Amino acid sequence: MAIRDGDYFDGLIANQGDFNPFSDRGWKNIARRFDQCVDVQRPFELLDIGCGTGQSRQLYIKYVSRYVGIDLSEMALTIARRKFPESTWQLADACRLPFCDNRFDVVAFSSVLHHISDYRPALSEAIRVLRPGGQAFAFDPNLLHPAMALFRYPRSPLYSSNGVSPNERPLLPRDLRDSFSAAGFVDIQQTCMADLPYRAVAPKLLNACLGLYNAGDWLMERVGLGRWFGPFVITCARKYRAPL
Repeated sequence: MAIRDGDYFDGLIANQGDFNPFSDRGWKNIARRFDQCVDVQRPFELLDIGCGTGQSRQLYIKYVSRYVGIDLSEMALTIARRKFPESTWQLADACRLPFCDNRFDVVAFSSVLHHISDYRPALSEAIRVLRPGGQAFAFDPNLLHPAMALFRYPRSPLYSSNGVSPNERPLLPRDLRDSFSAAGFVDIQQTCMADLPYRAVAPKLLNACLGLYNAGDWLMERVGLGRWFGPFVITCARKYRAPL
């Protein structure tokens, strides 16, 4: 399965040259959530899982003493290395991390758990490589969002596979929360969010309505519905640390 996903994104990069779904405002809004969720009082070592071409690096880089990005796409990593040679980039599988125990202060899942058919091993690996008290941060498409449920959920009659990787599907917030808890994480915080404007979407006919979608997404956040029905769910949790 991991090989299929890697091949898919290699092909995507070969055709598009990069992968950057969100506008600048969308990235800034996710960064704001990261700042709210994660203890950023000191520089820390961070593992970015699903780093792609390095777009997600902007969410974390100002906080870190060391940034390591991993992905299944070698073509994406080639672009990331060229853009940001000062960071570390590695081909690796989220479910079999090539790092020792207690290695990182933060593990970030950058819109990647929804690409993994069974992401529970990835959460177990994350808690293994985190130091005691370390935190995990994840953002993924929310199945409770109407567009995600209609067009990106495989069981929907309006499902479109255009631009969808082999195992991709939106996730329920409660399933994510339960999985983080089962993996051993504590202090689990979760919220959904809107106002994440897209630059473009894969079904080209829908791009004609993208401005209207982005305006509705902005309004959803402003009236408070983004908290439950926003297109992305944010999950943050901590690895247990015994009291001193």
